[in-house]
Amino acid sequence: FKNLLNKAEEYFNVSCVDILVNNAGINTNFGWRKCMEVNIMAVMMGTEIAMERMRNSPNKGQIINVASMAGLSPGLGEEMVGYTVSKTGVIALTRTMAKDIARHGVVTKCICPSWTDTEIVSSVLPEFKDQVDKMVEQVKGKMTPEHVAEGFYRLVTQCENGSAMAVLKGVPYILVPDYNIFPMIMSMVIMAKIMDKIFGPQVVTRNHQIVAFTVAFGFLALFIGWLF
Repeated sequence: FKNLLNKAEEYFNVSCVDILVNNAGINTNFGWRKCMEVNIMAVMMGTEIAMERMRNSPNKGQIINVASMAGLSPGLGEEMVGYTVSKTGVIALTRTMAKDIARHGVVTKCICPSWTDTEIVSSVLPEFKDQVDKMVEQVKGKMTPEHVAEGFYRLVTQCENGSAMAVLKGVPYILVPDYNIFPMIMSMVIMAKIMDKIFGPQVVTRNHQIVAFTVAFGFLALFIGWLF
């Protein structure tokens, strides 16, 4: 990584690179350990080395991490756990570094493509091919790399620090909110306390939260209707 950055700075005759793209990724063909080494550990290493340079540069720059829709939802199954966990880690890394921008000044974002017509999909092991094909069929086929590239361009040029862009076939590019942010957690805590007072469940489940939010929105709608 250090040599790569050195050569890039030398080639463009700049003191520091403006952008680092952590794009390398593999599937689990070579086992989950190798998948984790490439998909998350290498991303962390590249980010760390770039941060050392960018934070001391007047222009700071951007770090763009290539994650996956697999990092935003459960994976295909046990066989793909290494890939799913690694891409979830990429999103968490991005948002954590973005949150700390006041200290280092470097903008950090990530892009989360769905199934794309690339080698990482086409090279899946034969025993998993039928399962992958079914998943691809559910989303109406694979995207072109060009579609992902357009999303990447928009992410770099139009989106703010901490953005996680979902890229899916036939769907507008979407910025996925961080559901772990303070207002969301606090609203869930408040709703959990309300449910505890009313029903006293031993564990507040997702269904309890759905009921609580539905009732809250119902009261809000009635209040708005009464006002107008």
